[in-house]
Amino acid sequence: MLHSPDTIRFINARVYRSADDIRPARSLVIRKGVIHWVGDDADAPNADRIIDVQGATIVPGLTDAHVHLFAIANERQQISLTGPDIRKNADVLGRVSEAARRSLSGRWIRAVGFDENNLAEHRYPTRAEIDAASPDHPVIIRRFCGHTAIVNSAALNVLGIDEGVSDPPSGSFGRDAAGRLDGSAKESAAEAIFRAIPQIDPETMVASLRETIEDSIRMGLTAAVEAAVGFTSGFDNEFAVWNLLRQDVSFSPIRLGFMYQLDPKEAAARGLMPRRDPDWQGMTLKFFADGIVGARTAAVSKPFADTGANGFFMRDEDDLERVIVEAHLDGWQTATHCVGDRASARVISAFEKAERALPGQKPRHRIEHYFVPPEGGLARMRALEALIVTQPSFLARMRRSILGAFGADAGKMYPARSVLDAGVSWIGSSDAPTGHVSPWIGMANAVDRGASLGAPIGPDESLSHRQALGSYIRGGAFAMKQEDWRGVLAPGMAADFIVVDRDPCDDTTDLAKTNVLMTVLRGVVRHDTLSQGQAVTTEAGVY
Repeated sequence: MLHSPDTIRFINARVYRSADDIRPARSLVIRKGVIHWVGDDADAPNADRIIDVQGATIVPGLTDAHVHLFAIANERQQISLTGPDIRKNADVLGRVSEAARRSLSGRWIRAVGFDENNLAEHRYPTRAEIDAASPDHPVIIRRFCGHTAIVNSAALNVLGIDEGVSDPPSGSFGRDAAGRLDGSAKESAAEAIFRAIPQIDPETMVASLRETIEDSIRMGLTAAVEAAVGFTSGFDNEFAVWNLLRQDVSFSPIRLGFMYQLDPKEAAARGLMPRRDPDWQGMTLKFFADGIVGARTAAVSKPFADTGANGFFMRDEDDLERVIVEAHLDGWQTATHCVGDRASARVISAFEKAERALPGQKPRHRIEHYFVPPEGGLARMRALEALIVTQPSFLARMRRSILGAFGADAGKMYPARSVLDAGVSWIGSSDAPTGHVSPWIGMANAVDRGASLGAPIGPDESLSHRQALGSYIRGGAFAMKQEDWRGVLAPGMAADFIVVDRDPCDDTTDLAKTNVLMTVLRGVVRHDTLSQGQAVTTEAGVY
C-alpha cells in the first residue's frame, strides 16, 4: 500500500484553487488526504514534510469524463498500426505480415489503431491484400474508432461468415464491385466480430490496465469514467476483469466511474444498481443512438456532403427512448452516444419524457459527442440540466473526415463556446483510444479548434485556456456528481491535484506541451519528476 506523511506543505508555487481563480496562492498544505490550508508561504502552518515546487503551478487534478481504459489496455497487447512509418497500405500490410511470420500458423493476428485518413490511399486494405500478407493466420484490424473491423478470408472462415451473410440491423458487411465480401464490417456487424474472436486472458488484461492507469496518473488524471464497459469485448468479460483489478489491494487506481453498456433490465438481472462510491462509481448506463462521422453512419438530417447518406439509428428510436426513460425511473444517469443531429434531438426528447414521468431527480443525463447540434437543442438541454460531453481532440484527429462529411458546414460541428454561452455544461474528455489520450492535447484543441493541422474548424467556437482547463477539472467532477468534495483546492476538499511546468491559465501558454511534474491523489504523491534528487525538508530540518 502507498503511504504519505500526515501533513505535507507545498511551497514556492502558483496555486490555482480552480480554473477561475484570478488570485493564485503561493502555498498549500494537505492533511490526511484532504486540503488543510491554502494561502501565502509566510502564513502556512507547520507540516511533517515540505516540498518546494520551485515556482511551478498547482491546479486541481484532471478528470477524463469519457475514456476507454479497457480498450487502451487491450490495445497494448496487440499490433499497433500508428506511427510515422505508417503512411500507406503497404506499411499496414508489412506489419501484419511481420506479425504472421513470428506467430504459429492459425494464431489470430490482431492489429489496432488503423486510420485510413493517415494513408496516401485514404482507403482500407482489401481482403485480398490482407490474404496475401497473411494467408495462414486469421487477421482482424480494428479501426481507431472501434466501430469498424477489417478481416481476411481466414478470419471469415473461422468466424463462419460466408458470402451469403445478410447485413444485421444497424450494421453492414462491405462488398466489392462484384458483390463479394471485401473484409470490412461496420457498426453492429463489427461489434459481433469483436465479440466472437478469442479474448485476451484476464490476468494479462489486469496487468495492462494497471500500466494504463499509471500512465494516466503521469498525464495528470486523478479521475476517469470508463465510457462503456462491454464495448471492446462484451460486458461480462470486461466487468470480470475490472473486478479482478478491484480485488488487488496492492494497487490504488485513480477515482473511477463506469458506464455499463446495458439496458436497465440487463443491469437489474445482474444485480446492478446505481452506486456512487467515491473511488469506484457505477451510476451510469450507456446507450448508442447512432453511428459515427468516419463511416458516415451518424444519423444526420442534412445528407453528408460527400456521400449523400443520412446515417441511421443503432436501435429502433422508440426502443431507445424506452430504455432511457426506464433507466431514469430506476435512478440511473444515462450517457448516450449521439453524433448526428437526428440522434441528439430524439435523445433530448427521451430526456424530456423521462423528466415528465419522474420530475426533479436531477440525474445529469449526458449526451456523448454532440457532433452535429440539433436546432433548438441547447435551450432544451439547459432546461433539463443535461450535460454535453465532447472530445475536442477529434477536431484534429478527424479533420479530414469532418471536412469531407460536412463541407461548408464543418465550422458548425462540435460546438463549444456556444454551448457554454447557452448555459449548458460542456465537459471535455478524450474518448481515447479514438481521441488523443492526453488531456493537454484535448485542451489545446478546444482552444485552437484543430489549427495545428490547418485552418481552425469553427474558430468562433474556440474556448479560452481557463474554460478548456475548467472542463477537465470542475467539469469532469460535475459529470460524476463529485463537485461537492473534489475539483477545487479549498480546505476540506480532496487532496487530488497536479504540479505542472507552465501556467495553463495564461492564454499565451502552449497547452499541448504541458508537462506534469507531480500528481497527488488522495494526499499521496503518485508521480514525481520534480523532487527527484531533492533533499526532503521538514519543519525540523533536512534529511
